Amino acid sequence: MTRRIGHRGARGHVAENTLASFERAIELGCDEIETDVWLIDRGLIVSHDPPERSATLTLAEALDACAGRVALNVEVKAMRDEAIAYSAGARVASTIAERRADAYVSSFWWPALEGAREHAAVVRRAYIYASYAEVEVLVARARAAGLWALHPNQTYVTQDLVARAHAAGLQVNAWTANEPADIAALIAAGVDGICSDFPERVPKG
Repeated sequence: MTRRIGHRGARGHVAENTLASFERAIELGCDEIETDVWLIDRGLIVSHDPPERSATLTLAEALDACAGRVALNVEVKAMRDEAIAYSAGARVASTIAERRADAYVSSFWWPALEGAREHAAVVRRAYIYASYAEVEVLVARARAAGLWALHPNQTYVTQDLVARAHAAGLQVNAWTANEPADIAALIAAGVDGICSDFPERVPKG
């Protein structure tokens, strides 16, 4: 069964990365919610872009809102700094582990995934990408890093990618598919999860 993943909550319906958006995603039957987190001087703050002062939702609050209701995919964000990415990954994973939350770390940043592994190896990790990558090389690197999943932009999903990932014990969760035809194509390719602004469009069962 393909997992229904709400993108930043249910951003097609409600302002993204808010508790209201998370609630809407839960109402829409999501198996999982994707959100974005930055490590700044005020702590771990939920925001897609570098947080402004008006951004006050914390990772702890997001985890509390989802606890016992839906899994949380925490995308670790950073800006032009591998050391900060590493620290952010470490802090996010440690927070998830301490709370024993149904959550995991994902990131475009390999250092963030490494920080998560070194500080809370029990927490699952996924690599996000949005450009061409040699499938065999990518899968080998993900397996060597002990990742749980690959998160490709829907443009780069192929049956070969899914087959090679599954053979290596990796799941494949695609983003961000909103059109029914695109969602159907991803399901036909065999992906494990689909992230959507309109998660109700991802069939369940």
